Amino acid sequence: MIEQLFPGMASLQNMHPLYVHFPIAFFIGAALMETVAVFYQERFHFIATWLLYMGVFAAVITLGSGFGAAGQVAAHDPLGHDSPAHDFIHVHRNWMLLSTLFSMLLAVYFLWANRRKKWANHRWGLLLGSFILAFLISLGADRGGRLVFEFGTGVNPEIIVQPTEGNHEDDGHGH
Repeated sequence: MIEQLFPGMASLQNMHPLYVHFPIAFFIGAALMETVAVFYQERFHFIATWLLYMGVFAAVITLGSGFGAAGQVAAHDPLGHDSPAHDFIHVHRNWMLLSTLFSMLLAVYFLWANRRKKWANHRWGLLLGSFILAFLISLGADRGGRLVFEFGTGVNPEIIVQPTEGNHEDDGHGH
């Protein structure tokens, strides 16, 4: 039934690609909402706080799935440690570890400021922390994108077909 409803999901080698977008969206959304809170309306800080907390939760799950995915990709790569992506997986992992740890620290800072009702005194620190986190997660996501799109990590090599001279002439795309 899953194959019919979600054929894309059924073809995944692991679940990591399903999770990666959540912490990115939550952390960038938190930075945007904190910006609105500082420059427009303080009540948006509540939204920023919950986006950050949900991002931390999503990042922990995504990080765990990433460790599993890295092990699975390494086990199935015919080149093993000689694969061009092997060292780059570690670069991506390190950025995401740093992002997740920083998000946890930032969440504690948000919790502390909110519980003590000191948002007004710390709004610039909270805003700066939110932007640093959005930057860190963007760097890590960029490295993850390179793993897939530049190195083909996690892509099933059996489905990559090189076009032949005869199969693209009348494809209806006008090129």
